Amino acid sequence: MERKFRFSFLLLAGILLLGAGLIGLTTVPDVMQYAFLPSSVSPTETALPAETAAEDLSAAAEPAKKKPEVSTTPLLDLYKKAAESMGELFPSLTMHSVKAGETISIHDSDKRQESIYLYAIGPHWNEVYYPYVRKGRLLGTADAEAASEVVVLDEKTAVKLFQDVNPVDQPVAWGEKRLEVAGVAPHSRRLGEHGEFAAWVPLDLVTDADLLVLSAPAGTGDMFPAFKRYAENAIGTGTAINLAQEKFRALMPLLLVFVIAAIWFMKRWIRWLAGYIRIQAEKVKAESKRRYIMKLLPYAAGQILPVILLIAATIGACFLVAVVALRPMLIFPEWIPETLGEYEPWIQRFWQLVGVSAQPVTLKTPELAEVQFWSSLVLWGTFVVLLRAAKQTLMGMFRHR
Repeated sequence: MERKFRFSFLLLAGILLLGAGLIGLTTVPDVMQYAFLPSSVSPTETALPAETAAEDLSAAAEPAKKKPEVSTTPLLDLYKKAAESMGELFPSLTMHSVKAGETISIHDSDKRQESIYLYAIGPHWNEVYYPYVRKGRLLGTADAEAASEVVVLDEKTAVKLFQDVNPVDQPVAWGEKRLEVAGVAPHSRRLGEHGEFAAWVPLDLVTDADLLVLSAPAGTGDMFPAFKRYAENAIGTGTAINLAQEKFRALMPLLLVFVIAAIWFMKRWIRWLAGYIRIQAEKVKAESKRRYIMKLLPYAAGQILPVILLIAATIGACFLVAVVALRPMLIFPEWIPETLGEYEPWIQRFWQLVGVSAQPVTLKTPELAEVQFWSSLVLWGTFVVLLRAAKQTLMGMFRHR
């Protein structure tokens, strides 16, 4: 009796959620980030000598004079301070800030673009986040170090402001500043962004950022603890994020299902292989009673060679499953205590991880928001597919009864 194929909307929904989540995760770069607020940067104040203090006290009695305004967030100096201590380990270290709700317009014109998510980028930013432009050029290290008054616009903003005119080298107004358009870049609104549009300027042009981010390529999992430690020493309080780890964490439900299914399949395969080996051995044993040794050898080789190849393939498959199952230990080395054979270090490491995950204040970058969103799709897709599989299994059991 032929079984009829039944279309399942539940299975289709699970596959679509899984596919969307997996594709979305590939769009997030593998970057280590240290997110912090401008207020968390400790000011570098030095004590005044006694004679200077005395002069200040006498000057206090005089009418107050207006002091020149000084930038409260010298981000390039802060970046250089971090690069001095981290540059050898992380040569592509970069820093950027983000600020939401900005407006860019054409001077003496009513053409403007609001709700712009502004990125102020520092040296090596292009080497970490890999942007590209449609027209003009990207902002480089020289622009960041000179605080050049230039900007890269997203395509929608460029079209709205300039229409058919080439925007490169054209002036635009941002607040009280007059910036020159260096390039036009493609941009699709990301999940962590508060505005539909985006623009990029050199690092120190933004002195009142909403969020600051120190970044470096992910590299191996062993580098993240060092990145976090050095960033805390150089910057102060913040949130360390390893996007490569977060992406792998998103795949953990799917990985668990794969390992369980692989173990179940390998168990049945080994049982079948044992029976196949037994059959081949009985064939060789039966032929040994009818053939001389010289004629038996080619026959035995023909029967034993497939067995050897199947055993080798089985050992390789078991090794692959073991590598996949142990992969989380390599991605998350902080899970493993220094002493493996004692109970107390495991308990201490458990509470240490719980304390880190339960921090009362954590900062979220747009990239982390993206990973968490796609992770939820992968989780729900895996759950829906498993629910469909459980439904089919239960229906089959009741049908057999």
